[in-house]
Amino acid sequence: MDTPSLRAMVLERVTRWKHLPLSDVIAMLPPVVRPRLRLELLEGMRDDGLITLRQLGDELVLTLVERPVEGQRPAEGRELGDGGPGT
Repeated sequence: MDTPSLRAMVLERVTRWKHLPLSDVIAMLPPVVRPRLRLELLEGMRDDGLITLRQLGDELVLTLVERPVEGQRPAEGRELGDGGPGT
């Protein structure tokens, strides 16, 4: 299994659940692929801006980095002092 295929498999699982402990990601992978999953691969995905890695207790948690959909504007909020009611 090549690295891009393994990255795609990991990203597919994290995309579905938004954030997962590493142990859950490993459990979701086919048994023949599990030994190929290395921290360097996850760090590369982090460096590429695809996921974040956070240590929670004794577990490493992978979280999907949400990207805005093309053509969709982020929600606009009002700030204090912007001329709205009560300012």
